[in-house]
Amino acid sequence: MSMMLQTLREMRDTTPFQPFDIHLASERSLPVVSTDHLFLMPGRSDFVLVLPDGGFRIVDVSQVESVHRNDRPTSNKGTDSSTGEGQA
Repeated sequence: MSMMLQTLREMRDTTPFQPFDIHLASERSLPVVSTDHLFLMPGRSDFVLVLPDGGFRIVDVSQVESVHRNDRPTSNKGTDSSTGEGQA
């Protein structure tokens, strides 16, 4: 499983849940408003996100640039979200 999928799973499963945004390479931002809105499928690199208006998106994790909750970004670029520095 990719690190970003692991991060998405951890953020979704955190108790209590805190909404977060998924930022894509296309510069689009998708909100995750509850645990019921994000579906990660075993053995797949894509996931389903149900949008607040009832629509949905199927997103490949390779398109995820970062994930933000409470102004603490988690990047898909190999940086440490707490310091902003690159990981070795």
